[in-house]
Amino acid sequence: MCGIAGELRFRTNQSACADWDAISSMMSRRGPDDRGFWSGDEHCTLVFRRLAIIDLSPRGHQPMTAGNGRYTLVFNGEVYNFMDLRKQLEHRGVTFRSLSDSEVVLYALIEWGTEALAKFNGMFALGLYDSVEKQLLLARDYAGMKPLYYLLCNDGIVFGSQYDQLLAHPWSADFKVSEEALGLYLRLGYIPAPWALKENTHLLEPGMWLEVSAEGHCRRGHFYMFPQYAEPSLKGEEALEAVDEAISAAVKRHLISDVPVGAFLSGGIDSPLVVAKMRSASSKVIETFTIGTGEKHTDETADARAYAREIGVEHTVGYISRDQVLDLTADVIDACGEPFGDYSVFPTLMVSRLARREHKVVLSGDGGDELFWGYPSRFGRLIQLTQDLRSPLWVRRLQWGMKRVLSRVDDRCLLMDSIGNGHRVMHARFPEALLKTLFPSLPAWPSGCHAYAYEGCDPDQIAQISRWHELVYHLTMVLMKVDRASMYNSLEVRVPLLDRQVIDVASKIDWHDCLHVGQKLGKLPLRYTLARMVKYKTLGKRGFEVPMAAWLRTSLKEMFEEHVLKRTDILGLEINRRDLRTVFESHVNGRYNYARGLWPLLSLALWEKRYFTRPQVRIH
Repeated sequence: MCGIAGELRFRTNQSACADWDAISSMMSRRGPDDRGFWSGDEHCTLVFRRLAIIDLSPRGHQPMTAGNGRYTLVFNGEVYNFMDLRKQLEHRGVTFRSLSDSEVVLYALIEWGTEALAKFNGMFALGLYDSVEKQLLLARDYAGMKPLYYLLCNDGIVFGSQYDQLLAHPWSADFKVSEEALGLYLRLGYIPAPWALKENTHLLEPGMWLEVSAEGHCRRGHFYMFPQYAEPSLKGEEALEAVDEAISAAVKRHLISDVPVGAFLSGGIDSPLVVAKMRSASSKVIETFTIGTGEKHTDETADARAYAREIGVEHTVGYISRDQVLDLTADVIDACGEPFGDYSVFPTLMVSRLARREHKVVLSGDGGDELFWGYPSRFGRLIQLTQDLRSPLWVRRLQWGMKRVLSRVDDRCLLMDSIGNGHRVMHARFPEALLKTLFPSLPAWPSGCHAYAYEGCDPDQIAQISRWHELVYHLTMVLMKVDRASMYNSLEVRVPLLDRQVIDVASKIDWHDCLHVGQKLGKLPLRYTLARMVKYKTLGKRGFEVPMAAWLRTSLKEMFEEHVLKRTDILGLEINRRDLRTVFESHVNGRYNYARGLWPLLSLALWEKRYFTRPQVRIH
């Protein structure tokens, strides 16, 4: 696991030069073990930071140049099937100098071109420069586990593992805020690929490659796309066995390392399953880690301890206290490098810090919810909407009103004109009408962004397409959080439930074998597999969260008032200060819980102060 950055210049007589020492230093936490710099001609510069995991020797140093001197690679990540690929390449006459997966990636790309990307089972972001053709290839793994940002302009292309690296490059100086990206952030709490906060900057989409020549010509393509719909070919007992087998093989692959491997352990289903499989596959002592909040509704340390005892691992628990909140907030803003509004980054940062005391590598259980319909409150509700939206609007308005009065539930999905729009409402940080009140010049939803935009009322179709949207949008946000929090602590987090074999099995499974709508129970194959190994059953997953609602009423109250309520705009976008104060006071007084919307605003304001110091053009 590492950090990468670089540029390809279209013009070689440019006066504005990047400070590559500074840009490299910005990702020093991603790679504290080694650093590298390459500038083989007047067009390309590559920089690298290494966190040594496989082949700890200097032979794994990057940037890595092929024996013929033509190709140079910077690679961040792990390819777990690299030994199989190495054998194939050796049969084709390739001679290797190291035992690293990076060298296998280098020669695989030389041998097979962009077709090699589909052969990689792992997490990665990479840049490959061809000094003969003067071409730079960028690529990002099929699930979006590793980030790769780029800036494309008339001068050339800049790329990096962190967004703040683009901001540090002189080419970005005069670019304005992207209205579309800012609007997406305010609605979703993060900026999905391919958007990024400044114009001409982007986050490369998962499963995609981009090739740019020194003449400025661009080619791009997908080497992997999860299907929006596929006729299920795995059902019943066959599906359960296929999932069990795939996860067992995936965990075994993810244990390949030249340093010890630990694990995050929660009180849910996914990480206990991963840990149980680790225990089954390894005779070594396994250490696990979790974070508690001391709050009844968010703390799951008791369940995690129970799992640890039964599975037989050495378990360590850390706690977040309110007197840590201010310092943690500064670390969160520093770690993210871009606006990020999911406050579960707090415990992820803490558990990464806890694990890094003894480990460089841990496994996590991320991906299970999205692949196996594990959000019953969302997936189940969307499937129920296939019936509800058949009723006339006046009937649904009546149902909505009755729910608000009798159950105090604001089920805005009933008022939507499509199930996809209902899905979008579920992920919104504020109701759209309220957001437009708080920001009178709120940018429109981008016409090119199709997140949660779909129609239809067939339950089978809706089940699969809603899963696709959770994978392509929500999961990439989760992985963004894990990457930022872990790499800030120089920790590699591997995600075996997103192994290619597991994803392929999940794509063939029938949703009926994963989700029980009536019982509001998802991830049935994972529950089944875990039950075969562990007797303990958690009563209910609380979610890996912190009590942000309470923090905004206490520890973060003055910070919000200072950095948000006293402002007239944020990144040039006008704020309705009176209405925003009303919303905040309603939250502080306990009448409503607006934490999901308020934290992204505070995070954005703090990020602007930390990273965005140049004057901005006001958005009208």
